[in-house]
Order: sequence, then C-alpha cells, then structure tokens
Amino acid sequence: MTTTTAQDRVEFYSDLLITAIENGGYGQFWTREYDPFEDSPYAVIEFTDAEGTLHRVTPATMAHGLGVITSAERRVDENHPDDGPVLHNAATGQRLYMGSHQRERIVFAADPDNDEYEAGDLDVIDALAILECALLGAVTYA
Repeated sequence: MTTTTAQDRVEFYSDLLITAIENGGYGQFWTREYDPFEDSPYAVIEFTDAEGTLHRVTPATMAHGLGVITSAERRVDENHPDDGPVLHNAATGQRLYMGSHQRERIVFAADPDNDEYEAGDLDVIDALAILECALLGAVTYA
C-alpha cells in the first residue's frame, strides 16, 4: 500500500476541478475566471439558468462534493416511492440523482487507501457530478 500525502489529495482534487471546468461543453455553466496554474487552481462559474450567481470553485469545493457523495444515504423518495431506495444527500435530505454504480466508481477512485486511485479514473460526467453535489447539493445537470 502506498502512503497518500496531503499534497497528493490536493493534486487529486485539483485534477477533478480541472476535469470539471474543462468539460468540453458538457457543463451547464459559463466559466467567468479560471486559473489552473496556481498552486491551488480555481474557477469562478455561473450556471446558465442562474445568471448573476457566481460560484468560486477550488480543490476544497471538489473535496466537499466528494464528501456529499461518500456520505449519501439510500432511502425511499417520498415523491417517487415506486423508485425504491435511492441516494439522498445525508445533510440536506434532497435526492442526489446519482445511480449507485456511478457513486461506487467515484468513491472507489477517490479512496486514498486504493493503491491505484487517480482522478484520471473519473470522467467528465463524474467530475461534474462532484462539482454539482458540492455547489447544489445534488446532481442537477450532469
């Protein structure tokens, strides 16, 4: 097993941020500022349906989004009980709108105890889901 340092984690979250921001047109936001070359990269984004609301995205934002996904709880959505147990944001209770397979892939790839973890194992849809969970509490667009 390899030893994961704090710097390794910052690099992991930085890579996720870059993947989400450089999304090739999949993201539902405009990038107003972006600097991937800082010691800690950042972006300022504005969702297309929320003009005037700016969000500063940092590696810590991506870490928060991963925490939302990691701590998600399976329960029945009161509005759609026929769906059976689905993932919900543990803090807000809102439906996560993420499938169990995507969650498992994200959690596995992000586990620092996984000797093979890499942000590169996650695609742009995964990175956008992490970003949206951080900022919106659930997957809203991805």
